[in-house]
Amino acid sequence: MADQKKKIRKKRFKGQSAGEFTLKTTQVGPPVLLESSFILGLLDPRDANHKSVKSVFGFLDPHNCRFHIPAHVFTEVVSKLIQKEKQVSKALKIIDKFLSELHGSLFLGSNPSLEDIMNRYRGLARKRIRFLQSNDFVIATEGIFQKSLILTCDSGMYEKVKKYYPDIYFVATDSRKYKDDIPKFTRRLLAISKKKH
Repeated sequence: MADQKKKIRKKRFKGQSAGEFTLKTTQVGPPVLLESSFILGLLDPRDANHKSVKSVFGFLDPHNCRFHIPAHVFTEVVSKLIQKEKQVSKALKIIDKFLSELHGSLFLGSNPSLEDIMNRYRGLARKRIRFLQSNDFVIATEGIFQKSLILTCDSGMYEKVKKYYPDIYFVATDSRKYKDDIPKFTRRLLAISKKKH
């Protein structure tokens, strides 16, 4: 019986050398932090920015991005969905579907300690970014320290971060003030993708 198994194995791999077995590795694309307002705009067809957000998100599909979604973003999105849907199970089902359909890899970022957060405030003591609300500060600095391209629909966050960190992009429908941000983002993402390949 053991001899028969050996023969079967030999037949199965006959003619294939070790060099012929290659693992297919997928190139990981640019890191893109999806801020909570961007994700909520994507998930709600009635959101004022849904059209633009959906368009930008669709553009990301073929680039196999490293989607940076910090825990603070995740909790904000789930909290808002629970308020809207009135059911925890329904909210979790929506976010689970969104995460399972991401075309790329998911990255939660770091889990900053109290000392890390204090050091971030010290390092940015003279920048406007220090005035962000607590969650927004942690989210924005996560994107900065991980060198992610940040996509947001939060104008307050955008205005405070932009002067310090140029890789934050405001996505809005029918906003003349920020009409150049989406083209800038697409050019930047394509440039990074080109370097990686």
